[in-house]
Amino acid sequence: MTITEEIPRDAWRAYFDDFSTRLGAVEATIEIDGRDVGAQIAAERLVFGGITYDDGDDIVVVAVDAPGSTADEYEHVIDAPQRIAVATGEGLDTTVEIQDAEGRQTPVRLGPAPALPPA
Repeated sequence: MTITEEIPRDAWRAYFDDFSTRLGAVEATIEIDGRDVGAQIAAERLVFGGITYDDGDDIVVVAVDAPGSTADEYEHVIDAPQRIAVATGEGLDTTVEIQDAEGRQTPVRLGPAPALPPA
């Protein structure tokens, strides 16, 4: 069963500060879907670094990196977010859906990181 919750704008910053620290090691896929860009994948199955909302610049930043890396390798920026909803399924499966002012949808799909092979 999936539960979807729309996050109020005035809670975005605090929500994502908490969200990013409590998730632990998960893998992220960032998609973009809009009339002007079509449907595409911006990042696939990378290590989730966190999501932040900067209310001064009115942007959401999603940070991901390659497995084993120590620094964020890619930051996906969503300008002028209008709506954010979080859908939580069983286990660690979570989707953060961000809609921008141009009507583009950016789903950030989070799931458990794959198990490491035995040493």
